[in-house]
Amino acid sequence: MKIRKATLSDLTDIVTLIDTEFTKEGFGFVNKAQVETEVSKGRVFVAEDNGEIVGCRIGKEKVWNMVVANSHRKQGVGRALIEILRPQTIRVKNQPIGHLSQEQKETFVDPTVFYEKMGYTFWGNDYPRNFWQKAGENAQFHQIGDKAHIAIYKDKRCLLFI
Repeated sequence: MKIRKATLSDLTDIVTLIDTEFTKEGFGFVNKAQVETEVSKGRVFVAEDNGEIVGCRIGKEKVWNMVVANSHRKQGVGRALIEILRPQTIRVKNQPIGHLSQEQKETFVDPTVFYEKMGYTFWGNDYPRNFWQKAGENAQFHQIGDKAHIAIYKDKRCLLFI
């Protein structure tokens, strides 16, 4: 397995991975334009196994999204995606809230334990952010959700006090 920065040629595979794993499991929706912007700015890392993209992380100092193919979970892919450039902050959905099916709600897995094992500490909850692309390359916030269900984790090594 190899961890590397994503390129624009990876875009279709990244979006497919997000749509088949991340969105299906109820973690939210990430649009192709947002991924393209983040890739072009060098803020997306991928895990590649035998030429197949099996994991993806969006964000550098702050991770906004991370997904690992179900077939490659519990094999160190998520850990490798975090450790390639350890972020100070991770924002992740940790409750089955939103427009989810009953199956998504019943099978939702809270990722808190994973991040705590990686040395992150729960910092609080925030509201979800939805993005849209505005003529240029900057992703802009256009809506803040009505429930604070996005967990914020901070790297203990980066905190001045706890």
